[in-house]
Order: sequence, then C-alpha cells, then structure tokens
Amino acid sequence: MSVGEVDLLVGVPTYNNASTLGQTLSSIEECLRHDFVRERAAILNVDGGSADATRQLFVQSGERSDAGPGGLTSLRTIHRISCEYGKAPSHGLALHNIVAASDLLRAKACAVISPTATNLTPSWVLNLLRPVYRDSLDFVAPLYVRSRFQGLLARDLLYPMSRAIFGQRIREIYCEEWGFSGRLASQCLEKDVWREEAVRTRPEAWMAVTAIGGGLKCGQSFLGPKIAPSTGTDIVEIIRQTVGSFFWCMETNQAQWLSRSNSQQVPTFGPDHELSLDGIPPSQEKIFELFRGGVSELEPILASILAQDTHAQIKAIALSDPSQFHFPVELWVKTVYEFAASYHHMVLNRDHLVQALVPLYRGQLFSFLLENTNSSAEAMETQSEALCQEFERQKPYLIARWTGKR
Repeated sequence: MSVGEVDLLVGVPTYNNASTLGQTLSSIEECLRHDFVRERAAILNVDGGSADATRQLFVQSGERSDAGPGGLTSLRTIHRISCEYGKAPSHGLALHNIVAASDLLRAKACAVISPTATNLTPSWVLNLLRPVYRDSLDFVAPLYVRSRFQGLLARDLLYPMSRAIFGQRIREIYCEEWGFSGRLASQCLEKDVWREEAVRTRPEAWMAVTAIGGGLKCGQSFLGPKIAPSTGTDIVEIIRQTVGSFFWCMETNQAQWLSRSNSQQVPTFGPDHELSLDGIPPSQEKIFELFRGGVSELEPILASILAQDTHAQIKAIALSDPSQFHFPVELWVKTVYEFAASYHHMVLNRDHLVQALVPLYRGQLFSFLLENTNSSAEAMETQSEALCQEFERQKPYLIARWTGKR
C-alpha cells in the first residue's frame, strides 16, 4: 500500500536463488533506470520459503543500489517489495501474488523474471515489458536461441499442438520469463482456478490461453540464448506438468477452440526462432529401450486410450529394428489427439493417462534424433513446420473424438 500506483511491475519468484539473484536484480534495475526513465516502477520478490539468504540479499541489494553512485534518484525511486507466500515453492502461488500486486498497484505492464538464468541481461527485461507498455500487447512470450537438441518437447508436441488448438503461433507457451498487461492480470485474478494443479504448477500456459480466449493481443519477443543450471527434473514429471496442464486448459476452454480453425501469426519482436548447431544429443539407445519396454508394459492402458488401429501401429513399430525405426508424423499426431480426447472422456485416472504418454513421446524423440543427427537448422525448421501443419490438418479428427461417444 505504501508504494501507491506504478506503471511497471517486475515480479521475481525465488526459492534458494542467493547465488544468482544479485545479477538478476542488477539487470532489472539497469533496464528500468535506462529504458523507462519517467515511469513509476516496482520490483516484487515473491519467495517460496528459501532456506538460504535469498530474501536478505534482495533487501540488501536495494539498499546498496539506492545509496551507490549513479543510483536511483528520489524522483525515480524503484520500490522493492519482498514477501513470502509459503514454505514450499509454487509457480502458481507466486504468480497469484504478482497479479494481485499488479491489480492493487494498477500496473500497466508486468514481467515475470526467473532468477535461475545466469546470462540475464537488461535487454531481456526491456524486450518483455516494452511490447506490453508501448505496443499494447497483453501477453508476451519469450523466444530463445535453442540448440538442435534443446526444447524438443516444445518442438515436437507443445508448440504444434497449442498452435493447432488455440490458433496462435506462440512458440514458447511454457516459459520462465514472460510479460503481461495489467488488464490481463485483473482478468486472471478474478478466476477461481488458482487451487487447480495445472495452474499451481505451470500458470504461464493458462495465462496465455486466458488471453487468447479473451480476445486479447498476444505476441512474442526474442531474448537470445538462455543459460540456466540443469534442474534434473525427470521427463515424467515434466510431461505431467506441461502436457497435463495443457489438456486441462483444453478441457476448461473447449468452447473457445472447438470452432476455431487454422492458426495465425502473432506480433513478433526479433526473429521468431534461432537454432544453433551445438549441443550433444541424449543417449539414443536408452530412449529406444524405454519406448519399447513402455509399449509392452502399458499395453492394457494404451488399449483403453488409443483407437485399435493406432495401438496396433505403435506396437508394430516398437518391434522394428532400432536402426530402421521411424515414428510417422501422422501417427504421432493421431496418438497425441487420442490421448487428449481420452483425457476429456476420463477413460482412466487423468494423471495416469498423461504419464502413459511418456514412453510414446520417447519413441517420437528417438525417431527425431535418428533422423536429425546431421540435419541443418533450416531442414529442422522445415520439418517442424510440417509437423505443425499436420497437427492443424488432423484437428477435425480430434474434434470428432472429443465430441463423440467412446
């Protein structure tokens, strides 16, 4: 309440980030000082119960900055607010605090900045805030430089499916940094979904879908390469959080997408993609073994989820020679759509259903790695676009299974 009203709000969710928080705050502050000279701004730290010195460092950083040479003048004070929302980290609870603060402070533009990136620069903050504040966008997703073997779940499933379902060509619907308007924050705050697991674990996708469904303006902005320490999160948990939350968004927003066809470009600031040729591919042999074993072990579950012909094709390719393995694009899209429809019809526990997709994704991943070991960036982008078009082409099949009786 002591802050009053602001034009810009930057939220920094933290949990044991003492080693990288200093650079994050320095970059945010430099951006606000140099690129938004006359705007009122606040930095909000929302902490999930850090056991290290994260919160103390946040407060101390503000004191040093205000007192140091070249610091912020009294006419350009950046308020720093720190709060603890719980004793365990939650992306959804952190965002709820940020959007509540945005609504209270009547902020026009907001950004969520993760303190995990070790190469965060002031331009990142600028590129997320500026499209909202000066170009009137309501949701701004980041775009990163990706290596050929990075972000493959987004490339092979999340982006093409979200593009086909909701009709917006936003590449990074699951992200740790993004921008949004005060208007979108107020709309999200009014919705009674904050206790839903999909929102508690990955709220950014839900926020993007809310903006799309509300007819608000979405876009994306190029940030560059992102260097962050590996979290070691298991692929099963990643798919539970991302694919599970996406299926939930489909379920709770079906009126918005069942009648939508085709997809459209969104305003993009900078290149809409950039692939580098570096990076080491994961172990292909282990991936194939996990695919083949999963198809065999989960046969009764897959039989309840998939159409009979789809299941038969998957069992057949699981028996093929690994050196000749190929997971056809058409089959992959049909498989994912049948999982989504079965989620809707609740053919079994939804969490178990989403986890059953993991071995099949491994099959798709193995096929991708086998076929793209020496591919150029241009060839991989052409292949990615073809996959997106296949998801769009088969959307009527999804709708038929979604609306029909099993």
